[in-house]
Amino acid sequence: NGELATTAAVASAAAEKLGYPVVMKAQSSELSHKSDAGGVVLNLNSAAEVEVAFDQMSKNIEAYAPGMNLDGVLIESMSGKGVELILGAKRDPQWGPVILIGFGGVSAEVLKDFRVLAPDLSHDAVKGEILKLKGAPLLTGFRGAQPVDLDAIADAVVRMGALMLSEARIQEIDLNPVIARPVGQGVDALDALMLVSA
Repeated sequence: NGELATTAAVASAAAEKLGYPVVMKAQSSELSHKSDAGGVVLNLNSAAEVEVAFDQMSKNIEAYAPGMNLDGVLIESMSGKGVELILGAKRDPQWGPVILIGFGGVSAEVLKDFRVLAPDLSHDAVKGEILKLKGAPLLTGFRGAQPVDLDAIADAVVRMGALMLSEARIQEIDLNPVIARPVGQGVDALDALMLVSA
């Protein structure tokens, strides 16, 4: 659930309609790493907070990339807790389409805990690969935590593989973070970037 806002007033009205807390994300085709640019604000709990965040985000983006065309900000309901993953795909010149699944959020670049998969693996094969991640215990109920919905994660990987095989114009997909919920609750992609050739 979300709404694009181009002014602080529209952003606060959207937040009131969605209900608090909300998250605000800068939207521009020129902005691939929103958090690096100060383009993501979490846990906004009032219209006043949304309006202040809107103004600050505009300043952050201008400082990060002067003159960048900002389409607006996306106001979305704040998502509940889960395990952060990254799910991506790339069309490699030598290998063709490949899929990447691993631990996401800001830790993705630091931990580098991921698997690179063929796009045509079966659901069960994908689950097996996910369980080879070093952090796999975080998905299966480490220290009494609820196990996450591995079937939903595997479904998302299989679907992304099928998409890459069926649509040659897609060069790259980056879903980060993807929140893996407890068993039966699925997964949510909180941010997405897709590169499509003409």
